[in-house]
Amino acid sequence: MSLRFDLLPPTIAEAHQHFEAWVSAAQDVNDINRLKGVFIGRKASHLTLLTDLLKQTPKESKADLGALINHLKMTWETALSLRLEQLVSASASSSVDLTLTPPVLPQGAVHPIQRLEVHIVSVFRTLGYHVEEGPEVETEEHNFDGLNIAPNHPARRSSDTFYFEAHPHLLLRTHTSPVQVRVLKRLSQKNSQGVSLLESLGGIRFLSPGRVYRKDEIDPTHSPMFHQVEGMLIGKNIGLQHLKGTLSYAMKALLGADTEVRFRPGYFPFVEPGCEVDVKCPLCKGQGCRVCKSSGWIEILGAGLVHPHVLSHAGIDSTAWSGFAFGMGIERIAMIISECPDLRLFFENDLRFLQSMREVR
Repeated sequence: MSLRFDLLPPTIAEAHQHFEAWVSAAQDVNDINRLKGVFIGRKASHLTLLTDLLKQTPKESKADLGALINHLKMTWETALSLRLEQLVSASASSSVDLTLTPPVLPQGAVHPIQRLEVHIVSVFRTLGYHVEEGPEVETEEHNFDGLNIAPNHPARRSSDTFYFEAHPHLLLRTHTSPVQVRVLKRLSQKNSQGVSLLESLGGIRFLSPGRVYRKDEIDPTHSPMFHQVEGMLIGKNIGLQHLKGTLSYAMKALLGADTEVRFRPGYFPFVEPGCEVDVKCPLCKGQGCRVCKSSGWIEILGAGLVHPHVLSHAGIDSTAWSGFAFGMGIERIAMIISECPDLRLFFENDLRFLQSMREVR
């Protein structure tokens, strides 16, 4: 059966004559969508007008008009789909070379200081330590008094410590040791039977990592804000042998199994006796270099047996309980591990440097 184009309204017949030219001239998806709306859209398109016309057509012409509508619908849909595929294919071939390796997007990573802090904590967790936290805004009582630091100690001066003008007894903590004071006070609390929490636990061991603040000039080895990890163990009959065994293990776990550790006498108000812990320089292997100042050793932390005054101040019987404490700077260890000569690089957010630190724990 031949198609009767004479049944088309003049406007639709004219549009159909230009259809192929309009489709060929389409330059993008928007052009195709506009033509779809005109010819086969759901509202006021040529197709919907023809469908409405079919309802009003005399019975003897319905079959002819119906066949013509089906033919036009298929013709318009096929031509528009084919042109859309051509446009998409041309766009893809001109902008993307499918033979090239896909680009690798830059990936974020945990900051090397935080990553090292997590690693330090994980080392001590294997020894039964847990993490305790405290506020960065502290009182003199927790930051100094509870740690046996004398009223005339240089660390209390406003030239060394950040005090709040409106609250002169509040300050930014200069170390994480105030957490030790808070924990010891909590452990000294007794229940209704008169038994302290420390006695019910039989002892405690914990770490207190976090930010600390001091009025230091910014230079390659100093910063007014840096990170520390301090630890404490309280128990019965704790001595230097326990401290040395713990820290020797920790340093080897952090810096390598072949790391040599030595202990030297040192003074800190909150421990007695006190010591400083050195490790054989991992860069020059003890031969002497710029980092270790040609000594072959690097001081890495301070430690000692907890001073009886610190225990007594917290309400703990220093004749029955003893322990040790230690503290280390995370940035200092990071500089040693990474051979970084300048502390400031860890705070400048230079992506090139941070990416180079991905292997630093």
